[in-house]
Amino acid sequence: MAAGGCSMDTAAQGVAGAPSGSPVSVPRADGRVDQFQVFYDSTASQGLPFVWHRAQAAPGGSYGAWERVSAGTVGPKASFVTAIENAAGGLELFWLDHGGFCHTVQGPAGGAWSAPEGFGLQPSPYHGFLVLFKRSNGTLIAMASSGKPDRSMESRTQLSSDGVWLPPAHMGKVTEASVGLSQPDTVTELGDGRLKVTAREWNRDRYWQITEEAPDTGVPRGWWPAQWQLCATPRCD
Repeated sequence: MAAGGCSMDTAAQGVAGAPSGSPVSVPRADGRVDQFQVFYDSTASQGLPFVWHRAQAAPGGSYGAWERVSAGTVGPKASFVTAIENAAGGLELFWLDHGGFCHTVQGPAGGAWSAPEGFGLQPSPYHGFLVLFKRSNGTLIAMASSGKPDRSMESRTQLSSDGVWLPPAHMGKVTEASVGLSQPDTVTELGDGRLKVTAREWNRDRYWQITEEAPDTGVPRGWWPAQWQLCATPRCD
């Protein structure tokens, strides 16, 4: 394990073998596209794959060579990866690591990635993955369902002004006992800046919704209502 809590396989030599899943494309503000792909490595000691990255040199141009992001392992059982461009023009990358999520950052100029660290959100098994959303002002929010008894989902916010991820925030609880949510199904920014989130029950075809009481500006307070509301339709309209 790394100091930040992410699993590492330092014996792996960085040989891209068989891919796992499809590439994840991330559009950049300048028109370029970056891609991430999970590859197995025949030299790995733990049998788990790794995240690799490549980028276009110019909008619409060819991609550079695949390069391994780190020795942080992905999985097991699910090779989930997601990424987004932050307000400063860097990349925020997340992958599934033994039920939680690892996080690393590449600066706007490219180059080396930061040391992988645990991100602090951890859904119950089979309750989905991490969803990223960028507000119109450049602020990022990461959301995942929660196995904690007092909440059904948690979020973390990165303010566009400083690039720092705030601690996990309580996102309310469903109104029925023994009901758990999967990852957010939709995230919508309303005209006044508030977010509306819908999510499906992890093992049942019902949907729930919650809407921020006020846009998150980083000042500590309760941005989300105490409870989720059951939707009348799958679209929550």
